[in-house]
Amino acid sequence: MTAAQGLQGRTEDWRILSILGPYRLLLVAVLLTLFSSGFAPDFFELVRPKPFYYGCLVYAVLSLVLILAALYRVPRMERHAQLQFALDTLAITLLVYITGGVGHGLGILLLVPVIGCSLVLSPRMAMVLAAIATLAIFSEEGLRQSQNLALDAGELSQAGLLGLMCFVTAFVANTVAQRARHSEAVAERVGSQFLSLSRLNENIIETMQTGVLVVDTSQTIRTVNASARRLLGAGATPGQPLGSALPQLSERLRHWRAGAVENEPLVERAGGRELLPRFNYLGWGPDAPVLVLLEDAALLREQAQQMKLAALGRLSASIAHEIRNPLAAISHAGQLLAESPGIAGENQRLLSMIQRHAQRIDRIIRDVLDLSRRDPSRQIAIALKDYIVRTAALYQESHAQAPRPIEITEIAPDLAIRFDPEHLQQVLFNLWDNSFEHGSRQGTAITVLVQAGRDEAGAWLELRDNGPGIPEPLRDRVFEPFFTTYPSGTGLGLYLARELCEYNQARLAYLPGAGACFRILFARPAPA
Repeated sequence: MTAAQGLQGRTEDWRILSILGPYRLLLVAVLLTLFSSGFAPDFFELVRPKPFYYGCLVYAVLSLVLILAALYRVPRMERHAQLQFALDTLAITLLVYITGGVGHGLGILLLVPVIGCSLVLSPRMAMVLAAIATLAIFSEEGLRQSQNLALDAGELSQAGLLGLMCFVTAFVANTVAQRARHSEAVAERVGSQFLSLSRLNENIIETMQTGVLVVDTSQTIRTVNASARRLLGAGATPGQPLGSALPQLSERLRHWRAGAVENEPLVERAGGRELLPRFNYLGWGPDAPVLVLLEDAALLREQAQQMKLAALGRLSASIAHEIRNPLAAISHAGQLLAESPGIAGENQRLLSMIQRHAQRIDRIIRDVLDLSRRDPSRQIAIALKDYIVRTAALYQESHAQAPRPIEITEIAPDLAIRFDPEHLQQVLFNLWDNSFEHGSRQGTAITVLVQAGRDEAGAWLELRDNGPGIPEPLRDRVFEPFFTTYPSGTGLGLYLARELCEYNQARLAYLPGAGACFRILFARPAPA
């Protein structure tokens, strides 16, 4: 109940008070009918016609006024209940006085307003109203018997009994009302919590990465979350039969309901995806709805592959770290042995082979350690044109003995990106090494063309050579670790370049066409 409702009163309380209005009119109608039909003397010992008639009319008029006040809910509920009780007490006490006292039974009518007002007021106010009704009855009896100059103990006993009944009924009615309000508050609180939990469950189900379907006993889809809609496309909507949308899944569900046990899960193909369904009952018994969980099989395999690669990376790093020291000792021993004057001819060739393969193993170890011992990315704003010019000059200086021409096209001076400078240099060096080393083996004079720009996807950088390019059957494998077609290669250059790009929220991709072309798409362009 809100604060405004607390001030104006509960709707149920106003409904109780509004019922008392028609009750008063009905009571007045019955009394006037008895009076006009001549049956009043049969019920009451003494009836004063004019006071009785006009008293009933005034009671009816005031009852109509209170009905209108209850309709507009004025004044506030507590005051309105007190006005109703005051009218009932005054009118009924007056009618009791006119009809010859409480002994003729008209005083029992006080119990109805006592009960009605006790239902909507506080316990203390309910006892006050019962006390007022009791005092009114005793006052009426005292006034009537003082006029007759006679004391009737029986009438006073009946007045006392009626007062006791007023107290008992007020207490019982108020206690019942308080318990009803408490139960209503508990039910409202529980209902609000249940509604909140229902909304929470709906939000959780809607945001789950696993596809969720709820299917009833008639094989009709009842619930579909966002992931299921993404996996199944437009093939599954609430209210649609499962058999018409996904026949393979429907058949598997029938087998599962029949108790069939299969070693391998049945795969549902929908929307070009390979899905793995799992079933669970939502409730008890074979007629309960079924919860269907859908997993993307390709995604599961990719996650498993990533876990294997991560574990393999950690293992490789540990092995590389352990091999490095013995390898350094072997290389050093080979160098010393090569300087010995007694080594010549075939032995020198064998030592040269040892040195060459030791250097290759050392390169593999360095690449593996670079992958596993990744320093935190230090991304800064880089003006791409100036950076490419400096990096290309540094690369050519390190290969002065064999010129490696790099042509840089016109790059906008205001084109800037965010990247770790050392990581970007390592990526460029790896890509350039890949072009010059692999392209030159085909007898081609390799030249690398560097160009950059900006489009709707963001800033990009391309490195294209004029070599033969990568054969189409190998293009899907060039980024795999340890894949190489060069006997002395490590197979980690392109893999390391891609990992460094992803580490800096960029993407490295191979573009088919003339020569070998790699594009770096930067995720966060920086202001110039």
